[in-house]
Amino acid sequence: MLRDLTPALDLLDLAIASSDGLASDADRDDAATLAAAARRRRDYLSGTIVVAIAGGTGSGKSSLLNALAGREVVSTSALRPHTDEPLAWIPANDPVISSMMEAVGIEAIVEYDGGFGLAIVDLPDLDSVNHDHRSLVEETLPLVDAVIWMFDPIKYHDPSIHGEFLAEMIEYEPVFIFALNKIDLLDEAEAEAVEAHLGGILKLDGFHDPEVIPFAAAPSRGEPIGVDKLKALLERVLVDKRADRVKLVADILRAGRRLASDASVWTGTPDDAHEEIRGAAGESAQLAGVLDRFEIEGPLRLEIESSSGETDSIDIALKRRAELAATVAALGVACAEIANDNPGGAT
Repeated sequence: MLRDLTPALDLLDLAIASSDGLASDADRDDAATLAAAARRRRDYLSGTIVVAIAGGTGSGKSSLLNALAGREVVSTSALRPHTDEPLAWIPANDPVISSMMEAVGIEAIVEYDGGFGLAIVDLPDLDSVNHDHRSLVEETLPLVDAVIWMFDPIKYHDPSIHGEFLAEMIEYEPVFIFALNKIDLLDEAEAEAVEAHLGGILKLDGFHDPEVIPFAAAPSRGEPIGVDKLKALLERVLVDKRADRVKLVADILRAGRRLASDASVWTGTPDDAHEEIRGAAGESAQLAGVLDRFEIEGPLRLEIESSSGETDSIDIALKRRAELAATVAALGVACAEIANDNPGGAT
């Protein structure tokens, strides 16, 4: 399971705060922009892959959830002919995912222990007249890593899904997986014809390269068909997410170290630098020589030189420098631990 990024981002936030007046405004702004962008992607902060299952009435969303989970998570009997309320199957003890579900108003939660980090959201039927269903789907899409769009051989061309919904969601194509359920009810030629027709309709919707995965989540006989291919695609999503996280972790660490470099935290130990700089306070030539020897440049040097010999001001600046050094060191440890969760992770 991927490690949560929140501790690293918290440390970067602390480094940004500690570097006020010690690092350049440009580097502080870049670090703050990076941290804010990462936090907006709430799925990035969790080690869990979040998958939404969407489709119309009778497409078999609940059956697919059960097939992916390997057990019955939700009833698929005639007593539940359509999905009025969303349901989420999530790992236990993942507070980020729990908060995400709460944020979009999903109250029906089934938790599980063990296995790789996978959360599945069974969304409401999209061909319902209930406009709240559409709103929930629109709120959920930006938060997930993948969306499995379910179709069945009878209603796959339903205009209420294509013209009124999918055609307006082209921007999310990179996370879409299109799936045709119930192929066990078709012979080989029929299945190929429906797949081809559905692919053509999706291109008319505006999708550039739609691939349709045929499967049967709950065939009348035997085991599910084609679900292994869907699982393989989700594993690929996991690999892609790991790759994205490797780059993000490297960017977080680089941003923190840039702040530390601006404040010259790696030159001279806090004790010896502090003592000599205080001793030279008020003697501009002597102070310049000490700062040169410790290679203290940038905003920190300007702050010390502008202190006019006030040792209290110098003490405060150097104390914040030491705090920044410790924070960035802790950030390095946090990033290394996250990277070690990824094959070939960042260093």
